[in-house]
Amino acid sequence: MLLTKQESIVLSYPKLKERIESRENSSAERTKALNNLKEMRAEFSPAYINTLRKVLDSSLPKLYDGIDLHENGLDFRKLVDENCVVLVPNHQSHADYLAINYMVYKNYNFPLYVAGGNNLNIFPIGKLFRKSGCFFIRRSFSSDINYKLTLEAYLFYLLKQGKPIEFFFEGGRSRTGKLLPPRYGLYQMLLEAHKALHEEGDGRKLLFVPVSIAHEYVPETKSLAKELGGAKKKKESITQLLGLFKLFAYQFGNVHINMGRPVEAEHHLQADDRDKMKLATQDLAFKCFREVGKNMVITPSSVLATVLLDEPSGALIWSDIVTQARAIIKYCKKYELPFTDTLEDAEFEKTLERAMDILVGNRKIDVIGQQQDGNTYYSIKKESRSELLYFKNTTLHHFLVPWIINAAWINLFNGNIKSAHDIRLFFLEQRDQLKHEFYLPTVKKFMFRALTVISDAIGRKVSTLDECLELSHQELYSLASKLGVFSKVLSYINEAYYITCLTIAELMLGDTMGFKMDTFNKRYKEVFDRELKLARVIKYPESFSMPLLKSSMKYLTHMGLVENVDGMYRVKDAEKFDTVLKRYEKSLVDNLTFSIKAQ
Repeated sequence: MLLTKQESIVLSYPKLKERIESRENSSAERTKALNNLKEMRAEFSPAYINTLRKVLDSSLPKLYDGIDLHENGLDFRKLVDENCVVLVPNHQSHADYLAINYMVYKNYNFPLYVAGGNNLNIFPIGKLFRKSGCFFIRRSFSSDINYKLTLEAYLFYLLKQGKPIEFFFEGGRSRTGKLLPPRYGLYQMLLEAHKALHEEGDGRKLLFVPVSIAHEYVPETKSLAKELGGAKKKKESITQLLGLFKLFAYQFGNVHINMGRPVEAEHHLQADDRDKMKLATQDLAFKCFREVGKNMVITPSSVLATVLLDEPSGALIWSDIVTQARAIIKYCKKYELPFTDTLEDAEFEKTLERAMDILVGNRKIDVIGQQQDGNTYYSIKKESRSELLYFKNTTLHHFLVPWIINAAWINLFNGNIKSAHDIRLFFLEQRDQLKHEFYLPTVKKFMFRALTVISDAIGRKVSTLDECLELSHQELYSLASKLGVFSKVLSYINEAYYITCLTIAELMLGDTMGFKMDTFNKRYKEVFDRELKLARVIKYPESFSMPLLKSSMKYLTHMGLVENVDGMYRVKDAEKFDTVLKRYEKSLVDNLTFSIKAQ
């Protein structure tokens, strides 16, 4: 049987070739590899992608205000011409596949070869995606060595042919809006494939381009919010595809695609054993991850969601919304955090109005007509709070430091913090918890940013934690007022952790032997509903979330407060656990008591 050029290159990949030749029935192993290749490979067709482009040219303007691609000083065409290039974006929506590939093809006239899950290989979009450059990968194949090596060999072929590759490093869509830790599989395969290419004498560098994609409105927010509440993910089907036509009744604003600084893979070339390759892979993956987070743009919808969600009950007038939104963007400008061009001063309020129109038009926000005071009020529908939390979460990692400073200020005012040791311990405790929700900078960088923000807020240099104890009442007020807009941004997370502790405490009262996770999940919902109804400590309906439940339990286990013995959870240190429970409760109550509006 005559082989195509693609098949010949794939079968020549050293690791796959060795596998085939080492098998007793090498012919059958070879046939299996070719069948695997046929199952996964893209079948790019200029005719198909040009037709798709024309369809998108006419339909996308009906859904989106625009799709913005920012190179940020990068000559992407030259980069692809001279190197082996892999794009690694975050993943918010199924629309990401189309948005990025569409903009790359429109601007550079070449496709990206996109790794997609075989769950998307359904009629008729499967064929359309495959003809547009998508190659399909099984969700699980760890036990199938032939499949793994064939995929690695196919990546080797794409690199050898100079085809730009793209894969979503999180391994799936984020259900919360927060960035997910990177999956290492495709990173390692690409490093192995490039190493083989290098050993053939190909001197091209392997460059990974981190891509930050941010939607002003995500089509799937309703289904994602249901999954946060415990609903199972629905398998992709033709029925779901037909449901996409309903999207034309919605407005989605803009999609923002930011290319980051390329990360060169180099350590893998010297990795002569599995451990060194593993370290090289992890180092590379987190460099890309940090770059994506750094360039995640603050959008009008994320700003509105942050402001409105921090008001747990009642509503806000437009002038208060604008004031708080300006305070957020002022902080972004000060610390060079990325935000959309439309949030610059000249277009600021007009942009917010458009974002509000989208959320109102998509029936996520109620407009409460003119009241006796002459104002119009805006309030998130209770059932939509978890949906809007998605947008808040996309950029929340940018605001962790000012939130912790606010929390420290309250504890300083209340006398809970009395020394530099107390301040440092407080910062480290908060960081230990938050690392279960976000990927954080090192302790050193974290502390440096905190001291920088404090110095800027009070107008003089603060170099040590000891100096924080010497702040005057006026300086403390200035600190609180300038950072007050961030004082409640993480309250919903602390509420979830408090409910976890309260649920465990109640379960342990009834059975000191411990409890199973299924029992905990059921009781957690009951405790949450009760506490939310009481409204004494719990104020945010969006605090109920299965990911938060899991991460809070993981945190308590990591801290040695809870242990898992043969599937039974129990409190390990009752005294320390009780201290943590009371600390969460006091922190939440104090945060409700102290409230200084943004200036």
